[in-house]
Amino acid sequence: MKNPILFALVAALAAALPASAKWTVTTEGAPSGCTHVISDGNWKIGVFRYSDSNWNLGRETGKNSNTYVEGSGVLDLRDLASDCGVVLKSSSNGALEGGKPITEVYFPDSFESMVGNTFKGDTALTKVVFQSGFKSIGHESFYNCSGLVSVTFPDTLETIAYSGFYGCSSLELDDFTFPESLATVGDHAFTGCTKITGKLTFPGLKTLTGSFQFENCTGMTEFVAPNLLNTAEGMFNKCTALTSATFSPDIETIAYQSFKKGDNRSAAQLRSFSPTTMPKLKTLGQEAFRGQLLLVGDFDFSQSSITELPYYAFVDDTYVRNVKLPESLEKIGGAALGLGKGDSRYVWFCGPPPEMDDRALDPNNGKSWVLVAGVRHAQEWENDANLLPFENNEKATAVQACKDLGLTGVKPIGKWKYQTGSSTHWVVEELSAATMVLIY
Repeated sequence: MKNPILFALVAALAAALPASAKWTVTTEGAPSGCTHVISDGNWKIGVFRYSDSNWNLGRETGKNSNTYVEGSGVLDLRDLASDCGVVLKSSSNGALEGGKPITEVYFPDSFESMVGNTFKGDTALTKVVFQSGFKSIGHESFYNCSGLVSVTFPDTLETIAYSGFYGCSSLELDDFTFPESLATVGDHAFTGCTKITGKLTFPGLKTLTGSFQFENCTGMTEFVAPNLLNTAEGMFNKCTALTSATFSPDIETIAYQSFKKGDNRSAAQLRSFSPTTMPKLKTLGQEAFRGQLLLVGDFDFSQSSITELPYYAFVDDTYVRNVKLPESLEKIGGAALGLGKGDSRYVWFCGPPPEMDDRALDPNNGKSWVLVAGVRHAQEWENDANLLPFENNEKATAVQACKDLGLTGVKPIGKWKYQTGSSTHWVVEELSAATMVLIY
């Protein structure tokens, strides 16, 4: 038998709750640049009507007038079309910027794009839900929305423009995979999103333009973009927890300071990089891996077509050793392989001697480099003006250096002209590629 007292209490509470307010639309009081005002009794927001099937949240696109916004709390636009016939397609630049605080927002099925600055600086905003069909997050749409925790990204999302989520320090993305449709991630798109943790995956991303997309994402440990053909400048600047990065096997560009760590030895370091062989790599930027405690022997540049190992490419990289360089290489810049404090290391040249800065191989208190002249171009190394003859017991020292590195099938032929500090760099000739044993 039902409890009559409980039943009466529930009924009284239900009666006390306000009915869900319906949206209405009017031309009365429309702010400059808008044609109508939508209202549900709490919110009053200016909109612009292009046609029956195309309404814009805020003013007409391109207008600079203010948008009229009143209300606070949860903004639920899902029933707009059924309530009052407003088919919302987009939002204008700054449509809801500077209005009363919005804590949550739910967009309708018809909504496809945000032009930019839509919620800029709304620190009260915690949740955003986009429906399937939504495609584009405009520039600075959620700029410094530091309270934003949750965003529902539909499987139709194509673009996150520059600074889209800049400063969203509460945005929680844990081992998150973006939709395959996402093709554009702009400058500083996720800068300062410190609550991104674990692995971040972009299955459909093929190219990046701009820079610093994930700067200061200090909780991200893995980045996976299996179709991405380039990194961007400063892409992972200050990503102090990043240990693994995966890109397309056809990667063409590793840009300036992509993985720069500088002298920060307390941070986690990049230990895994895929692909390990990069046959289509054309460009390696300055300071690309600066300060990473990276075992570069796991990277095979020998199949690539890079022409220059640039200034500071691997500088300060303690474990840089066993580097394989391509036949196309023409130049090694200052300290490109220098200043690391690890043990002896070798660099294998598949081509003729490149032009080298006099401090290209500076080991900074590390042991000497062994320069391996590939069998196809060994004669060019022997005839190079920078190859000096051995003195005293130097040949025996060079032989021992090869043994220490596990190099067999090589013959010491001289020392390199450019010596750094107390270190002497030995040049050896590869006698047979088939018998050469590489030990990392």
